[in-house]
Amino acid sequence: MTHRTLYLVTCGAPLASRIGDGVRAAREQGWDPYVIPTDAALPWLEGQDLDGVPVLTGNRKPSDPKRTPKADAVAVVPATFNTLNAWANGSANTYPLTVLCAALGSGIPVAAVPFAKHDLAGHPAWLASLAVLRYARVWIVDPHDGATASLDPVSSGTGNRTADNFRWNWVLDLLKPPEEDAGGGS
Repeated sequence: MTHRTLYLVTCGAPLASRIGDGVRAAREQGWDPYVIPTDAALPWLEGQDLDGVPVLTGNRKPSDPKRTPKADAVAVVPATFNTLNAWANGSANTYPLTVLCAALGSGIPVAAVPFAKHDLAGHPAWLASLAVLRYARVWIVDPHDGATASLDPVSSGTGNRTADNFRWNWVLDLLKPPEEDAGGGS
């Protein structure tokens, strides 16, 4: 199996508590994962077994070498209201947002799992941002069931249960190269 580089961008919501599971699932599928948390996601990572995977925070200094190989794909799990809207708007004022904006510009496969409550998902910017990201060919994955054609908000008080029921294959299967999807190469 060929190893590919996967950036796991994570934001501050209950689904961030499952990044360790995402690291293991990604490795099982042949990915070399790198975790890129927003500041709000950092507390969710405490105590998780990330199996030695680098956790990259903040921009590097101009004199520092690059910290990662070029990504073959990016997964944003979870994508919060703030990050998703800033990303769709092209704001690259944090390291995770720079990574996300660059991914759209490079055309690599990207999947995002939006995680927002009803009141935030009812804001007009939310639907507009989802439309922009879908237009940019980002897979939008419902955290409840893995659907890509629809997206339901997370009901207040159900974030932990939604995170517990989340399946990483919903995201990782979308990011597989086409030859793997078809059952192998030559």
